[in-house]
Amino acid sequence: MSQVHFQAPPVTRINKLILIATGVLFLVSSILKAIGAFAPVSFLGLSGSGLFTGFVFQLVTYPFVEVQLLSFLFNSLVVWFIGSELESQWGSKVYLRFLLVTVVLVGLVYSLVGLLFFFGTPFFYNPLHGLSGINFALLIAYSILYPDRQMSMMMIFPMNARTFCYILAGIEVYMALFSSFATSWAHLLAMGISYLLIRFQTNPMVKKVLRSGWPSSGRSGPKRSGKKHLYVVKDEENKPPKYWQ
Repeated sequence: MSQVHFQAPPVTRINKLILIATGVLFLVSSILKAIGAFAPVSFLGLSGSGLFTGFVFQLVTYPFVEVQLLSFLFNSLVVWFIGSELESQWGSKVYLRFLLVTVVLVGLVYSLVGLLFFFGTPFFYNPLHGLSGINFALLIAYSILYPDRQMSMMMIFPMNARTFCYILAGIEVYMALFSSFATSWAHLLAMGISYLLIRFQTNPMVKKVLRSGWPSSGRSGPKRSGKKHLYVVKDEENKPPKYWQ
């Protein structure tokens, strides 16, 4: 009888740093909460009130703040499995820029909307936090690059990556309209930014933001002379997905 062997991908460099930072902050938050002390989420999470009072660092710290165990575990697994494969394909530098562009743009739009339309309301003061936005961006990128890869909804229902992400997007739209307004709209925004970055990867502006001036990734192969560019290549089966190299 044949057996199916599951092998987890190795944790890549950027994702290892993300998981370590998130794990440390989660542990510190749990300890401080247990003793009734200061909650890091109120300082490191992103809010319009915090950003516009000078806490600019919140634009990059808010994804690393997890406050619930199940959320921390699930989000960490997505970063490990999905993020590590994308980082290994794109290289660490392109992958890092992809994450930074997504995180900062989501943070800016979230804060500006709070300032312009919800000033003085809980939306303006409640902090956005957690890896969920990054995860949705990674899943959208993965579904575009590997649309026919098999994934499992709730570890039970097999489906291809494109269908899986359509379902996730539909759930977030429902949540945005009828339930958790703020966080779900931030997740949808992360999905949209990810979609645009992947779909328009050959656009000169996107190439400049994600690749300009960087050396090629550390993977083995012949060195290219001259100015560095994005090269659109195909996977091992000579089919889509296309990805940055």
